[in-house]
Amino acid sequence: MNFDFSNVKVLLIGDFMIDHYIMGKSTRMSPEAPVPVIIPEIEYSIPGGAGNVAMNLASLGANITCLGFVGNDIWGEKLISILNRNKIDTKKIEVIDGHTTTLKKRIFSNNKQISRIDYEKIIDWEGSDINKTSYNDYDIIILSDYNKGALNRSWFKNPSSLKVIVDPKKEDFSHYKDANIITPNLSELEKASKIKITNDQILVRACKNLIKSNNLDYILAKKGARGMTLVGQDNFIKHIKPHKVKKPDVTGAGDTVISVFSLAFTVTKNIELSAKIANAAAAISVSKVGTSTVSLKELFLMRI
Repeated sequence: MNFDFSNVKVLLIGDFMIDHYIMGKSTRMSPEAPVPVIIPEIEYSIPGGAGNVAMNLASLGANITCLGFVGNDIWGEKLISILNRNKIDTKKIEVIDGHTTTLKKRIFSNNKQISRIDYEKIIDWEGSDINKTSYNDYDIIILSDYNKGALNRSWFKNPSSLKVIVDPKKEDFSHYKDANIITPNLSELEKASKIKITNDQILVRACKNLIKSNNLDYILAKKGARGMTLVGQDNFIKHIKPHKVKKPDVTGAGDTVISVFSLAFTVTKNIELSAKIANAAAAISVSKVGTSTVSLKELFLMRI
């Protein structure tokens, strides 16, 4: 399957962070505590959160403008530098003095993650560039919410001419009221609906309730190893079977899903096909270690 996303213009709004990896080996335990002694071999940093969404979109050839914030520190500088090198527009990313760029530092021993250290400072961001942004310059808007402050305010109004797709983190989905499509995982869906989801029938009921109460068009529910379920208005229900992956690493998989789904839906206008393509992309993503992107070539080789 071959798509050209080079003409798609995306406004990506969300929580930008950086993922730092320390990859090492261990051959002994520490005499000070029951933990392995790690000898680092490789260290590298890549964009995480909304930054990973941007990288996935760029890998697929789209044109991306980022709207969010970072701290005026070495990690914020590194994040913007990486995005710029990948031809991603960062002019609308605000650099805030005294703020700490969100950093997730993952430590691996013998190819297995053994620890994660997070640095973050959650703020109520006012968004100095929000009111200066013309939505008409874009084909689609993606909201990548990691609950770090970029989307805390209910400033966003859905422009009727555009599609707005949300990867949620807040438990109250009324914050995303009037968006077109929302892509929660099962845990997020349970918290938002206040329903324990034990089967697809209950899942569909939870989605229908949220669609009605928040004026959504569709919910794409991510079920991990069980695939996805797409629920829409007028009793639209599609269950999408998973692709089997041995030893999956789910880091950043949701970022890949919303990236691929948004671009596919923008180009094809086919909601079910777009969900199937995103489902295939998720399988590619979880087959890789850590935060990763999916390329058009990899998608082309998948059986949708």
